[in-house]
Amino acid sequence: MDLTQDDIDIIRASYMQLSSDLQRSGDVFYEALFDIAPDTRELFLADMSSQAMKLMSTIGLVVSQLQNSEALEPVVKDLALRHLAYGVEEQHYGQVREALFRMLGIVLDSAYSDEARIAWGKAYDGLADVMVRVAYPERKGKQSRAIT
Repeated sequence: MDLTQDDIDIIRASYMQLSSDLQRSGDVFYEALFDIAPDTRELFLADMSSQAMKLMSTIGLVVSQLQNSEALEPVVKDLALRHLAYGVEEQHYGQVREALFRMLGIVLDSAYSDEARIAWGKAYDGLADVMVRVAYPERKGKQSRAIT
């Protein structure tokens, strides 16, 4: 992941804004995801309210470790394998990216700057590439990116 310190600072500042209402942020994310990819709804058996909080907690953990890729890598690899077991497919990574960006735009509103979009995009793309490589080792040289 090629994040600068400025990228990390921007991501952390915007996550702090999201954390003022983690429940809403998570709910907006899942509303966006189910709008973009309605078929993903069947992947979630749990109460979506608790799932939204779990998502935002995981994002918070990742954000807190962006400067420490050695510590973050095993977490991301484990996350990839768990998502594979839940039935997540490779194309879902692009849909999740789109839902994340939509949520950021809605929740951050005017604070969702071009710089924030670029920083979050670099972070998500780097993490998603690792997750896809771990979950789908037969995939060679493809990119998981969808919308920038």
